[in-house]
Amino acid sequence: MKLCTLIFLFAGIATCLFGQTGKLSGRVLDAKTLQPLPFTNVYINNTTIGTSANASGEFTLVNLPVGTTEIVFSFLGYIPQKQKIIVSEKTISTITIQLTPDAQQVSEVQVKAGRDKAWEKQLRRFERVFLGNTSSCKILNSWVLNFTEEANSITANASLPLEIENRLLGYKLFFQLKKFGSSSTGFFIVGDVRFTELETADASTALSWTKNREQAYRGSVKHLMKSILDKQIARQGFSVYRDKINGKLHNTNFTIDLQQNLIPYDTTAIVTASSSVNEYRISMKEKMEVIYTNDFTQTSFYTDLPNPVSWLDATNGYVLVNKEGTLLNPTQVIIAGTMADARVASMLPLDYKPGSRIVIQSPTSLLAKKLQEKVYLHTDKPYYYPGDNIWFSAYMTYRTPGLMDTLSKVLYVDLINVSRKTSKQLILKLDSGRSASAFKLPTTIAPGNYILRAYTQWMRNYGIDQFFYKPISILPLDQGVVSTSSKAISDAVLKISFDKDIYKKRDKVNMVFSLDSTEQTDIMKGTFSVSVVDETVASPFGESTSIKSNFELPDLSQNTPPQLNFPIETGITIQGVYQDKKGKGKKTTFTLLPENLGGIYPVTTGSVGQFSLTNLSIYDSTKFVVQPADGKIRLFGNDVPELPENLPAFSLPQTPLKTPHVVYSLDSLQAKILEAVTVSAKKIVKYESSYGQPDQIITGESIESYATIAEAIAAKLPSYKLIYDQTNWYLIWARASVPTSTDIRTGSSLASHEPTLYVNNVLVVGETTGDRLMQLNPSLIDHIELNGMITSNQGANGSSGLINVFTKRTSEVNSKPLSVLKVRGFDREVPFISVNYERLTPTTDIQDYRSTLYWNPRINLTSTLPSAALSFFTSDQTGTYRVVVEGITNKGNAIRSEARISVIN
Repeated sequence: MKLCTLIFLFAGIATCLFGQTGKLSGRVLDAKTLQPLPFTNVYINNTTIGTSANASGEFTLVNLPVGTTEIVFSFLGYIPQKQKIIVSEKTISTITIQLTPDAQQVSEVQVKAGRDKAWEKQLRRFERVFLGNTSSCKILNSWVLNFTEEANSITANASLPLEIENRLLGYKLFFQLKKFGSSSTGFFIVGDVRFTELETADASTALSWTKNREQAYRGSVKHLMKSILDKQIARQGFSVYRDKINGKLHNTNFTIDLQQNLIPYDTTAIVTASSSVNEYRISMKEKMEVIYTNDFTQTSFYTDLPNPVSWLDATNGYVLVNKEGTLLNPTQVIIAGTMADARVASMLPLDYKPGSRIVIQSPTSLLAKKLQEKVYLHTDKPYYYPGDNIWFSAYMTYRTPGLMDTLSKVLYVDLINVSRKTSKQLILKLDSGRSASAFKLPTTIAPGNYILRAYTQWMRNYGIDQFFYKPISILPLDQGVVSTSSKAISDAVLKISFDKDIYKKRDKVNMVFSLDSTEQTDIMKGTFSVSVVDETVASPFGESTSIKSNFELPDLSQNTPPQLNFPIETGITIQGVYQDKKGKGKKTTFTLLPENLGGIYPVTTGSVGQFSLTNLSIYDSTKFVVQPADGKIRLFGNDVPELPENLPAFSLPQTPLKTPHVVYSLDSLQAKILEAVTVSAKKIVKYESSYGQPDQIITGESIESYATIAEAIAAKLPSYKLIYDQTNWYLIWARASVPTSTDIRTGSSLASHEPTLYVNNVLVVGETTGDRLMQLNPSLIDHIELNGMITSNQGANGSSGLINVFTKRTSEVNSKPLSVLKVRGFDREVPFISVNYERLTPTTDIQDYRSTLYWNPRINLTSTLPSAALSFFTSDQTGTYRVVVEGITNKGNAIRSEARISVIN
């Protein structure tokens, strides 16, 4: 007789289920940066008991079995960790877990949509052994598997947890495969597994799953051990025997074997309580033969017996089980026969209890899960200064990718200040799950720790913890960050190459990006964003978030299903109430006409005047004329979501700078470095300065988008720099030397480098030029005249130039009709303006110390098409530049790759 030997290890300890329970709370951190790991999977091994950490890495597990329990902590890109926790009924256990990044996993995880025929053959062999029943149990991500075949044996490993859907039993499994081997004599499977319940709103499906689970339990090892503990062997359908003579071959005729070799196994006195809570020791000094009489099989070992037959052999002479019959020392038990045929397809979680019912989910809960979406933002650098731009690119991920076109098209991005208030908000249009823009940080913004938040209105149905949060540090101008060394992370899927190894100042850098299609038969596509940062100006420091760690959709709580109170927005919504002249809401009809005549929108209000106009594609601040103009309309805006009690934090090691950070105009959103300095306008502007014809004229129309005149001048004219010394603002002409730390301490030195300021030909005295220009609203300006050095009329006072600001006349200010509504539309995507030294005449007057040298929020790659070629110019700063690429493939896999280049004199 040839027996198939199986060592089936799903190492998990759960000493008491459904009895006394306790609670475990804690936090999961990155072991290197000590930053929280949001949405880490936390679960009891081999059970359905689990949860996900929140945005701050915090978690709470309830209904834990009292005693020793094995908890698994799993996070993509990190080495999973198991901890044996002693849970008490009366106290709440707390724990802090630090997960270590898995460099091998990061480098090896590749999307391999197709493999060669040999791999396909190995996969089919693996599935037969691993799953058993392959008709109703499927591996959803088989591409993570790698096989090694020698002679008649095969081994396997997986770079990521196997996702397995078992439609027979109604479970989804996340199986962390540690070891797998199969040969003609047997096989072994070693790993950790987390179960989640499949959901259904169909009663017949739920009933089928209940019956199939019961059938999988009956006759199993767990059922046998439970029967031994309860002293109900015969009643539960088990007949157990032992050999008269060890090692004697069995006869395939049961009647003969029973007469010659088998005797009943006495189980009445083989159970003793262990020293651990709810743990039992079953003595098994001899091999046990088990016949399950309540089932039938066509492949029974005995020719005259139709029942399943199995053999159990405890290598140490005993078996450890919990009160539910779960094996606690599976590596020390050799199982053969029918019980050995129970593969992953027939696995039940440790917390399964015979007779338990499956909860039929409501259609609303199933719909909510199906329509779940999540957003991630890639930003250009790790920290910022006042006057900088926060460039970001948005990526959406969906529970059901095929529904992308029917889900949200409106994204909200907020900048939350140190007082937990929204200081800025952008409303962006989503296209194919992507968007991009930038926040212009005011030069007057207070330094501190801010939060970048992103969400859709639909995401609000799932709770504020589902939003994207990223800590943003804004440093004082006289503070830097302690430089730290970090290893560039590369992803085998995305290749980055350069035309040189070393570059010089103001040198052109040519980059090439491509997708590696090795060992793939299907076309791979991806969408990415690229940032290039000067590490001398923006020191490298561990990112608080990355697409690798923040892109996975968190599991939904089955206890608190989403309440679908917020809509799926596909455009801008105008909602409000119409009121008559007495201020009462009434049912009526009116028409909204946009000022650009882009459409006509008839509106019919409800019984009390309420109305809602949805799915509008309007940008910026759009005016609508109301016809007829009787009565008045009161508009309602979206309320601002609350913030979680605990927001993610990110602490930077700061250090004083020898030379304060300068707000360079090349970093501005509206920089026109590629264009001539002369600004064209729709009307002819005659100069009005009393000091002769100006060198440049800036029209008021061209600066209306700026917050202040000072920022407008610094952005449009690279010959000016805007500097803040924590007390005053200074607008410095480029011919003056760059201020030193001594200049900062003595404000008079900085003031001497400023141009003389006039407003409507009246000299401004008693304050710095920078301070006064920071107070002037660009919308009130007709034009600005600028001169370089003027000596004839100004003498020494004109050595740093002259600025004369002219305000609009009263006749030029338009009044607003009462019948006009002003509605905020989408914010436009802001283009990144990069320096091109091939078109810009070199000058020694302008120093180029940009921190972000290149930013491209949207690059699309296809493995079968030519690579993407991009370029940028280095600055006047030598050192190391870091290139970071993040994105997703058409398979939904997150990608992050980094590279570095060197710049010398």
